Amino acid sequence: MLQVDETIEIAAPPCEVFRRWDDVARISEFLTGVRSVHAETLERMRWRVDIAGIDPVFYAVLLERIPDRRLLWTSCDAITHHGLVDLEETDDGGTRMTVRLSWMPRPLRPDEPAGVELDELTVRCDLQRLKRLIESAHAPVTQDATPVAA
Repeated sequence: MLQVDETIEIAAPPCEVFRRWDDVARISEFLTGVRSVHAETLERMRWRVDIAGIDPVFYAVLLERIPDRRLLWTSCDAITHHGLVDLEETDDGGTRMTVRLSWMPRPLRPDEPAGVELDELTVRCDLQRLKRLIESAHAPVTQDATPVAA
């Protein structure tokens, strides 16, 4: 079973971090091995993945959704997949994001393609990629100030 429990600081408000996770259609932009996530209803998501030991399509249900604060989901079929995103505003207006992901791949049949192998380091790198995506989108636009000649 793969279990990742990671906390990182992001220089953007919790609403922006939440918005990025809540937009399930964009999760594949930062999570390795995820081809797509489609929200079938407000609570049910269809995941398409290319991850070793995980069915290429599985379903998950959203157990908790507290805007700008928390998302919690779990798989509802043969594989074990759970996710939790907790957001806390920091003193400087940024976000402390805690992510807990776990899954237990099923044994592969000999004729099945392996898919992407995931480990804790890969997932931690994915979360750093998410941090960069959010911070670059949140970065204030600055104008170059050219000194005026006297």
